[in-house]
Amino acid sequence: MEHSSEHKAITQARPILAVEKLQQRLRDAKTGEQFTVTLDERLEIQPGTFAAILGPSGCGKTTLLSVLGLLRRPSDPQSVGCFEISGQDAKGKVITHDLKELWQHNRQHRIERLRRQYIGFALQSGELLSSLTVRENIAVPLQLNCLGRTEVRDRVDELLAAFGLNASGHLSESALYSTSDDKGSDVPVDGSRLSNARVNKLSGGEYQRVVLARAIAHRPRIVFVDEPTSSLNRELARVSLNQLKRSQTEGDAPGAVVMITHDEHLASEFADMIIRMAPEPGRAAGRVVEIATSTAKPQSSFPSVSYSGGGE
Repeated sequence: MEHSSEHKAITQARPILAVEKLQQRLRDAKTGEQFTVTLDERLEIQPGTFAAILGPSGCGKTTLLSVLGLLRRPSDPQSVGCFEISGQDAKGKVITHDLKELWQHNRQHRIERLRRQYIGFALQSGELLSSLTVRENIAVPLQLNCLGRTEVRDRVDELLAAFGLNASGHLSESALYSTSDDKGSDVPVDGSRLSNARVNKLSGGEYQRVVLARAIAHRPRIVFVDEPTSSLNRELARVSLNQLKRSQTEGDAPGAVVMITHDEHLASEFADMIIRMAPEPGRAAGRVVEIATSTAKPQSSFPSVSYSGGGE
């Protein structure tokens, strides 16, 4: 049984993620040089939030994301002011988990379970399993969370349709191909066979859409995405982000998205929170310099998501 101090049931709405006074130090084993990422002010990610992390290359955006997503332990958990993540139990009661205390007691298995249940990732590398099909890759997080076979099948079918990874989607031919495709062939895979194709046979854009679908398959409370549109052209980038936003931040139990991007226009269109980072002059360091809420433009131009079976 969990200690009451490790998580507490609450009846009112709480942030999905709350972090304050975080400092992460990275040391290069070869050179001995150290890079420090700092978050001083309180960051709260509320249900329904689509946040964008913006900043120049080398300021620590990916490092910050890796800590927020529980992929990396803070350098000094004791010095962290606050680090909490909230979810719901089987009865719908909101539970807040104190990660600072879990780190202090070295509850690594518990932290890994929270990450598996509450968090989804769509990273630049994608890290899809090349030996599996599109359908099988999307099913992985559902199976890791021990869902039944029928529930897995239905959820995968839902996501295949939502992200245009079956035979039902279509877009104009001009939107089917991206200019950068390093994941697979430029030749599109026929839509009727796409769901059963090995992921190493996909175009770059198709591969990225599978990554996004897999990230939200298990209905995580929060999804972290790192440059999710790098293999998509402008039109498909907007359509894909619109589908991600709808799937993750709307509905009866909305979650949240935190996205790293260099695209100010996409951030201003989709994000209702901007987390801006900058390097520290004269130091090997970066920090969060601004956390601001905004009003993302409604996506009325995309009443439904429709993709071609072809590649981007």
